[in-house]
Amino acid sequence: MKNNPRARVFISCGQQKGTDEVKIAHRISEKLEKMGFEPYIAVEEISLRGVKENIFQRLGESEYFIFIDFKRERLFKPKNGNFEDTGKHRGSLFSHQELAIATFLDIEALPFQEEGVKEGDGILKFIQANCIKFKDRHLLPDVIAEKVRERGWDPSWRNELLLERDDKDFEDKVYAGGIYKEGVARFYHIKVKNLHRQKIARNCIAYLEKIKNLSTDEEKSFELVEFKWKGVKTREVAIPPEKPRYLDAFHVYYHSPNIVHLGINRHLVDFSGYEPLYTLKGAGAFELTYVVFSENFSPARATFKLQVGERLDDIKFKKEEQRDVA
Repeated sequence: MKNNPRARVFISCGQQKGTDEVKIAHRISEKLEKMGFEPYIAVEEISLRGVKENIFQRLGESEYFIFIDFKRERLFKPKNGNFEDTGKHRGSLFSHQELAIATFLDIEALPFQEEGVKEGDGILKFIQANCIKFKDRHLLPDVIAEKVRERGWDPSWRNELLLERDDKDFEDKVYAGGIYKEGVARFYHIKVKNLHRQKIARNCIAYLEKIKNLSTDEEKSFELVEFKWKGVKTREVAIPPEKPRYLDAFHVYYHSPNIVHLGINRHLVDFSGYEPLYTLKGAGAFELTYVVFSENFSPARATFKLQVGERLDDIKFKKEEQRDVA
């Protein structure tokens, strides 16, 4: 049984040493996780690579954003050659930078600001965010959970496309010639699901990026050719919110089940040299990595393990578990 997708919440808050901020951030994360979300606590990065690989990537993947502006240093202003106490504090510079990126990415946000922080400072002045004030830090996790419920944040969606399949995602078809050979063929499909609640995925195009022979460890990548979507001849398809479209991953003929014809769109191809490149002959085990590009979604990739024998029943085609990137 597949795990249901959970909406990702980026928690942007200060984690100043010698304070309770780290503990509070983890309490907020625990609250959100119990509500069904997948929270991520932003950690201040000290390198450009860390910012790019962690902060930027996590922000780009998040469905929701929580901004927490903790108090920092007291603010003074010059007056008559001296400095006068404004009675206000600056907020967290790092969190303001993350809020600016989230605003650019149009991520739905909930902003919170500790009492005493200068209002309308930094990016807040330009985006006209109405921050929710808080005084007691230890009550903040409960306040955030309450506001998340009031906003109607939904944990059961994601702003992404997902490639998956079940063992029953295949279909037999009888051909009498044409672009497919004469005979009965079995088409194995990949389900490409739009996990967004409202946004349609436009102009979705699919490719096979690489093949790895598990017996020899040989990895093969080649000139890309558009793959075919089930039931249509077009290069692109639209995928409605919370709905799937099916991709022709490959097909085999009943009379030669050990020859795999990968699912390039033969209605578009006019170069005969692609056919042998996109054919696997003989029994073996392979890893196939597919990618789907969309006009308004990030690229979606998945690797599937293909086992080919001498009989049709020997064919196994299953999605590999996603590996964590170090």
